[in-house]
Amino acid sequence: MKYFEELEAGESHDLGTVSLAADEIRAFGEQFDPLPMHTDPETEEPFGGLVASGYHTLAAVNRVVVDEFRTDVAGIAGMSIENHRWHAPVFPDEELTVALELAEKRPSAGRPGTGVVRERITVTRGGDDGPEPVLTYDSVGLVRRCED
Repeated sequence: MKYFEELEAGESHDLGTVSLAADEIRAFGEQFDPLPMHTDPETEEPFGGLVASGYHTLAAVNRVVVDEFRTDVAGIAGMSIENHRWHAPVFPDEELTVALELAEKRPSAGRPGTGVVRERITVTRGGDDGPEPVLTYDSVGLVRRCED
């Protein structure tokens, strides 16, 4: 388990890949974001076919972040998601690459024994000219300190 003191601002981690199958996209869309572009495989508008809800993409990426990074950190709670941006639609079975940079850390001013960390998450897909951003955001959370 890594505590606040063991995390270094600037460290980066390639967390692996994630993809969303058409049936997963439709099921999520039908339950949480029932727009035709997320539920109808025959739709052509506005992206030329079925695309994942941005919220579905965010949730799937969060699972990768938790499995590959946060389970090894003495996290207490998430505090916010900031600077969130969907850059491009996500199509069925498209392989997305997830990377995390520990952008900053600071001791918590109001909670002794804890620190605040900002993770910068970048999700890309392969493109003709190299990786293309699909989703970026900062996740801010509270982490336990060793001295706690």
